[in-house]
Amino acid sequence: MKRYILTVLLLLVFSVTGYAQDTTNDEPTPTGDISAEAPDFGFVATVEVDSGFVRLLPSEDAEAVASVFVDERLEVISRNLDGTWFEVRRPGRMTNLGWVFTELLDWEGRPEFLPLGDAVTGLTSDSASPITTDYAVFIIEGVALRNGPILERSQRLLNIPPSVVVPVLARNQDGSRLYVNYLGTEGWIVGFTARQRNDIMQVPQAPNLPPLETIQVFIVPPEIQLEQIETFRVWTQDKLTLAQGLESFWWSVFRGEILPCQPPPEIAVYLYDAGDVQQLPELDRYAPRTVTGVNYLNKSINTMRECGVVQPDDVSRARNDAINARIIFAATLQQLDNLEETIR
Repeated sequence: MKRYILTVLLLLVFSVTGYAQDTTNDEPTPTGDISAEAPDFGFVATVEVDSGFVRLLPSEDAEAVASVFVDERLEVISRNLDGTWFEVRRPGRMTNLGWVFTELLDWEGRPEFLPLGDAVTGLTSDSASPITTDYAVFIIEGVALRNGPILERSQRLLNIPPSVVVPVLARNQDGSRLYVNYLGTEGWIVGFTARQRNDIMQVPQAPNLPPLETIQVFIVPPEIQLEQIETFRVWTQDKLTLAQGLESFWWSVFRGEILPCQPPPEIAVYLYDAGDVQQLPELDRYAPRTVTGVNYLNKSINTMRECGVVQPDDVSRARNDAINARIIFAATLQQLDNLEETIR
């Protein structure tokens, strides 16, 4: 009799224990660091600013619908037209939270593989066609969008900045040129400016393409290449020195010092021609980037021409322009040094 009662008690304990485990699985109680237990989603971003808005649409003008905070982890669901906004939701949730500007996030991944979640917001062309493809590439360096696949026979429509995503609509015969849509404007870009995708040949080939360009090979002696580098280096170093001087000048003004108003003349962009590019092809990539630096220099110099009392905000902007120019010219000099080592 005692043995029978003991057996029933054991069965009762086991059944109660099993019931408690089932209830725990239905509604888990978080303990400790729940971020360590979060599922390993395919694309996760972490908020890297103290706080930021989540918006209804991928635009700074859109309604703010929620807030996110530093170190918060978010699952990335989709991207906008140029990949500068991510549609996100909190891990484990079924409903999307909204759109977050990518500059607020720390993320590693390939946004070009995300689906296109918004194909309308941000269009800059009145005659834009709807985007009907999720196939896209990530632009790794700024590139000109042209109206044709052959450089010499096409016109530049606009410049596409680096670190954006562009939908790909078609390609040329070998995938070296891609027909893309950037915020509603369609045109051709050079393929090597985008991050490589092994499936690029699966993109439909554009109709009525001209024959592929025949590439003429010129062997340029290293001495000539080094001479071109040195000419460009001297020009760039001069602009870097000027940027550093302007930065120091505006910092002194900001601190309250009274300085003479002696603005230098307006800066011209670096001049080169097709023959220079033939001797140093990299010149066609490095020199256009310095145009932005020249623009920053001239903006900083123009503020100096307003002799007299200068407002603090104008001083701050002029100094920031000089700093931006310094960064561009210093980076260009580093690229030239690296190139010179390769040639030597």
